[in-house]
Amino acid sequence: MKRRQFVKIGGILAYAMSTSGFTILQDDGSTIGDCATTTDLLGPFFREDAPFRTDLRHPSKGQEQSINVIGQVFLSDCKTPAANALIDIWHCDEDQEYDMKSDAFKCRGRFYTDEEGKYEFQTVVPPPYGGRPKHIHYLVDQVEGHQQLITQLYFKGDKLIKPGNWIKYPWDDKRILDIYQNENQMMEVSLNLYLTAS
Repeated sequence: MKRRQFVKIGGILAYAMSTSGFTILQDDGSTIGDCATTTDLLGPFFREDAPFRTDLRHPSKGQEQSINVIGQVFLSDCKTPAANALIDIWHCDEDQEYDMKSDAFKCRGRFYTDEEGKYEFQTVVPPPYGGRPKHIHYLVDQVEGHQQLITQLYFKGDKLIKPGNWIKYPWDDKRILDIYQNENQMMEVSLNLYLTAS
């Protein structure tokens, strides 16, 4: 999306809007950024105490596409890595169901970011369900001085993604990801996350 800029009128600071969010444009041309990732509702399918693991794949019908998911979590200044942030991941299985009871915690897992705020996990591309596009849920927590982040990852090209439906804000484009092939010949997506100060 192209940056749109509103002119300064009557001494009021101009505002610029980009895919990263709203920023205040100052007189000298510099900006005060608000890069915070768009949030979502927790929803009814979150389940506490998922196992600590980075491989969420499971025995299945073999029709799902395996993907590697990477990214980095940043603090509210948009540049400092969030080390040791706790990330909780969950999504539906190939039958469009969420595992809410079994000991397997199917398609669920938790892990921490490293010292550079980086994370990585393996899973499969979940199917759409109930008119909702394919998506993976995130909950990022335990970062001092910052709010808990609840958000979702989407996949580019999904025809169920429509403006004003699941995607409502200009910076939501950053959550709609291309699947590409990494150097290890594995299909991969990359999502960076930006927290909000508490």
